[in-house]
Amino acid sequence: MSTAKRRLNYTGRKRIKRENIDIRMVENAGSGPLRAKAELNLEGLGFPADARVVIEAYHRSSGMRFDCGTVGDLQIPPVLTMDEVDHSGSVLFRVKVIDEESDTGKILGSAERVQPRSDESEDGRKSIFPVLFREIGEQTWYVDFADPSAPPTLILNRRIPGISQALQDNPLLQGFLLPAALRFVLERLVRQEDAGEDDEDESGWKAEWLEFCSDTLGLPGDPMTKDREGREEWVDNAITAFCEDMGFLKNIKRHIGE
Repeated sequence: MSTAKRRLNYTGRKRIKRENIDIRMVENAGSGPLRAKAELNLEGLGFPADARVVIEAYHRSSGMRFDCGTVGDLQIPPVLTMDEVDHSGSVLFRVKVIDEESDTGKILGSAERVQPRSDESEDGRKSIFPVLFREIGEQTWYVDFADPSAPPTLILNRRIPGISQALQDNPLLQGFLLPAALRFVLERLVRQEDAGEDDEDESGWKAEWLEFCSDTLGLPGDPMTKDREGREEWVDNAITAFCEDMGFLKNIKRHIGE
């Protein structure tokens, strides 16, 4: 990562679409730094062939920049090793095309707040509640709201043996963990002090969650139109509907019986 800083000019920049970017996390079996693989397709976007291309990875106040060659000669590192990025939560990426012939380092195009794809989202859909496995000390799990531009993320401690498979296969773990994590998100969503103060990014994930609660859980309407007691009741109803939809108790009883 280069420590030199340049003043960058964003005037007139183009937006690079998500369809031109494929970034995927590489899961570590051990306790090493976060890693990712990236592919870019910048052909036909009108950028000069000699414009510099960089990918930036960041979480909270930590970040790294990776030089990826030029538009006409992409040289993306085979693996982006993020040993200077805080690995306690979800990592986001930026892609920039920079005119380095300009004194101000004019940014010709960019994609901001790019979420890594997952193998489970080949059809292009994104999860409103991603699950990541990170080293988080003695904590077993928490919900990450660190970046308002990203959806809430469920962080599980990857040092727990077999945790990834257990989350998929163990109804007892699912029934104890998922409703509690869901409640964290919904209580954040309906917090009165957030009303009217959300920036555009955070409003985005809240709109997606309201759509989920309406379409999947059958809870229409905006809970923010209710008083405090009404919002608390709305959260309780959402958790009840989620548990009924998932059939946690039935699955746990079957699992114990087996």
